[in-house]
Order: sequence, then structure tokens, then C-alpha cells
Amino acid sequence: MREVFMRHQHSIRRVGSQWPSRGVLFALLMSYQPVTPDVPLKIDRSETGTAQPALAPNRPVTPPVAADLQLDIPDDALDTLDLVSLSRCTLQTTVRKCNSRLGQHAKPSQRLLLALEYLRLAPPCIELLRNRHPALVNILDATWHQRQTQLPALIFNATLGSDEYRSLWLNPRAPAAYPPARSTAAVSALQVINRDVRRWLSGDYQAQNRDFELLLSEVAGGDAMAMLQQSRPRRGEALDAEREGNDMQTLLGTITNLEIQLASALPLRYRRWVNDRNDRNNWVRQNAEAQQQQLLKYLQQCCSIN
Repeated sequence: MREVFMRHQHSIRRVGSQWPSRGVLFALLMSYQPVTPDVPLKIDRSETGTAQPALAPNRPVTPPVAADLQLDIPDDALDTLDLVSLSRCTLQTTVRKCNSRLGQHAKPSQRLLLALEYLRLAPPCIELLRNRHPALVNILDATWHQRQTQLPALIFNATLGSDEYRSLWLNPRAPAAYPPARSTAAVSALQVINRDVRRWLSGDYQAQNRDFELLLSEVAGGDAMAMLQQSRPRRGEALDAEREGNDMQTLLGTITNLEIQLASALPLRYRRWVNDRNDRNNWVRQNAEAQQQQLLKYLQQCCSIN
């Protein structure tokens, strides 16, 4: 290891007895690559002050399969409605789609979008028919309240519990499942979805169906596992490693924000996976910080920097 840093001494000594700038020191630390990169440095945690994490570095972080996470959504009474009675309402088309074979077997994202469409269009229809069809209005109104109550579960099924979100964590990725996306694109898509979810849970049910599906596709094309595994930078990749580390923390923060919004709907199996994921992320961060502290200490000793 000493031979690695001897190559830096000539440039360091040229600055005389002055302490190198923070930028120079950071570059030295970040450009360092161990001679045997596949063998992690042994960290003396009593010196670095970093507690030994309980999680092994190879602990799996891939979420359970989506089928095991999907929440059960009880059926409603829309299939008993006389669609002719809804002829004066835009809601008629929505109910027809819900009752169709495609609607009854729609994937989670489409079920969510149909529910949002119903929540948006039902109130004016209810007001229009209130005096003429009281029995029909009662069914429409009860279904509206049921959909509103189910909304967190519907959103979970379409987002955190979906195949698209699971694909974000797959390594290697499922072949030809979703087109790959830049990490920044996946993070941006998650942020837009978060804003949409916040609106929906606040009573604004506007949704752009095609845009939402495209956002989910960008999430699915991300590579969170690779970002999470950036435990230490490679030679000449200091800026990329720093950027990827920031992207990972932004991604986790964005997903955590969505998890907080949907806390009432998160199933136990998903909560357990969240604990595993967070433990893994903490291990990576603590390991990287401990390595940098050890390298800084060695650099000060071997190069007589004080």
C-alpha cells in the first residue's frame, strides 16, 4: 500500500510545508484504488469510531415478487348498475370500462387510473341524478367512498408493490423487460410520481394515463442495485462515484417519502424488506466512510502531512 502513495509524494512535496488544498486531498483519496480491489480493506472500527453493522454486505435487498405484495381490493357494486340510467353522465364510459373483461383483469396501474377517473367523474353525476334515481345515487355514492378509502392500497399496488418498482432493484435486470434508463431519469420519474400521489391523496384526482405509465417504465429501467453497490470509488472515477452516491441517497429519500405517504397501506412483508434495504444502505455508507477515514490517516502518516 505504501508504494501506491509514494507516487503521490513528489507532487505533494512540491507545495513545501503547506497543507494541500481540500480539493487536492479529496482527489488523492478518491483516486486511490487498492492493489487487490476485490478484497475490501480491513477497517479498525475502534479507530474510526464506526460501529460494526449487524448486516452482512451480501444480504439480499431485492423486494419480494409483486404477486406476494399486492393488496386485496374488494369488489364494488358497479357491475349491477343499469348503464342506460347513466346516459346523461360522462361517468357511464368509466363504469363500462370498469365492468369490461379488460377492466376486471387490468394491471395495478390501470386499476388505479380507473379508480381516479371514477373519483373525479362520479360527484357531478351523483348531483345530476340525485332527485331522479335515488337508489342509483346511493350505489354511486357508496362506491365513491369505497374507492376513496381504497386509494392508498391502489396506489401501493401500482407503485411500491408493482413489477416496475421491483425491476428497479433487480440485478441482473430481467432480460428485455424494460428499456434501461439513466439513474437521474429514474429518480426524476419517482419525484413526479411522488407529487402526483400527494395530489391524489389530497383530493385532486387528475391523472394523465399515458404519462403515468411512462413514468413507471422509467422507474423500471433504473438500476438502484448498481447505485447501492457503489461502496467505494474506482481509480479515475471520483466524480462519478460521488455523483452516484448522491443519486442513491436522493433515490432512497424519494422512495422513503412515498412510503411515508402510503404508511397505512404498507404490508408487513414490504416493511420487513424496507428494514433490510435500509440496513444494507447504512452498511455501504458506513464502510465507505470508514475506508476514507483510514486512508486519510495513512496519508497523513506516510507522507508526513501535519
